Amino acid sequence: MKKTFGVFALGLGLVVCPLYSGFAMSADEIDLKQAFNVEGKQKAVIFPHARHQAALECTDCHKTPDGGKGTLKFAIEKKDGMANDFHKKACWPCHEEKKVPKGKTCTTCHK
Repeated sequence: MKKTFGVFALGLGLVVCPLYSGFAMSADEIDLKQAFNVEGKQKAVIFPHARHQAALECTDCHKTPDGGKGTLKFAIEKKDGMANDFHKKACWPCHEEKKVPKGKTCTTCHK
């Protein structure tokens, strides 16, 4: 019985872990407030990951081409206020570089 359970658990791990890690990197949308444990009154940004994947290279944001298991090139430490790290290190610099219409307008991302 123990051997059967061990083989089942190993098999389940081989199936579930790749699916989970693949889902984490290919999620169509990511709730940044939840993903980064952000507190505050501003509405969450539901990051359209699939749209960004279609327009950019993974290494534009991530340390490695495979997304680095979520490892970003920049640290998200300051999560509150207008001068937060999302704005200053990630979203706004890229939106400016790519000339995103209304790319620094609150309601473009906070909906």
